[in-house]
Amino acid sequence: MLRPCLLLALLGATACAHRPPVFDPQARPTCLVLSVGGAKGVAHLGAIAAVKQAGVRVSCVVGNSMGALVGGLYASAPDQDTETRFRALAAAYVRQSRADAGKNGLLLGLALGAITAVATGDTTGKLPLIAAGGGFALGAKLTAPMDRDRLVGVLDQMFGGASIERLPLPYATSFQRRKDVGLDLVTTRDGNLAAAIGKSLANPYVFDNLDVVSAGDIDPGADRAAMTPVDDACRLFPGANLLAVNVSGQPLFYSGQMTCPVREVRVATGAVNAEAVFRLEAAFTDTVRAGFDATIAALR
Repeated sequence: MLRPCLLLALLGATACAHRPPVFDPQARPTCLVLSVGGAKGVAHLGAIAAVKQAGVRVSCVVGNSMGALVGGLYASAPDQDTETRFRALAAAYVRQSRADAGKNGLLLGLALGAITAVATGDTTGKLPLIAAGGGFALGAKLTAPMDRDRLVGVLDQMFGGASIERLPLPYATSFQRRKDVGLDLVTTRDGNLAAAIGKSLANPYVFDNLDVVSAGDIDPGADRAAMTPVDDACRLFPGANLLAVNVSGQPLFYSGQMTCPVREVRVATGAVNAEAVFRLEAAFTDTVRAGFDATIAALR
């Protein structure tokens, strides 16, 4: 539901001068707007399924952070089942994680084995072998279970190197870029799809090994208006209905000049972490279902 203009003014947005037109999928195109929300963003998969079941024709997609990932899966293949595509992505990511762990373990094991052989002068090979085994285990253990660059690589393989401007559905996402001593919000509508999603997903609380200082780009979730980017969506696709699926835990925030009709779908989910999502555990299924139920109820 939209918040009253007074509340928006108190939050710092421009006071509303008028009410936007009524949300009506029959009267104008509908743009799907998907919020940030970390692992809870898989609720967007259920929302997309509900939109399809309700027969709402989606003409554009705008998403940030996990909304960027799920939105990209949908916009790149709108006729396919988006949850099935995510499950395939998760399986491919887990396989690549195991491969990376094995490679890192092998490299560290060989290195420690060689160092031990030189340092001890062991001619039997026993000590180097023990050191190599320990190095393999350590290398595998030190491989981050959640790695942003690994995910981007798997995504790019899945998308076949697709560019945003060639997708079946118009798509946009955003990220924050370091500028002087602050951050600047950057909206992306062209270029490599996986790379754009990776910038919007750059959250060090999800990807522990991510150095956002050196990368210079970061998840836009700290920008209040970018949490559920309805303002951006209306600017990019003026006149469209905005179906805003919000798992951020914060109400919509937009300016008084925003003229697009909005229907907000607030999705309440339990706690879920990224590793559980990519392992497709019960929390994944429950969160997807929560997105479906909330969206079906909002579209009735």
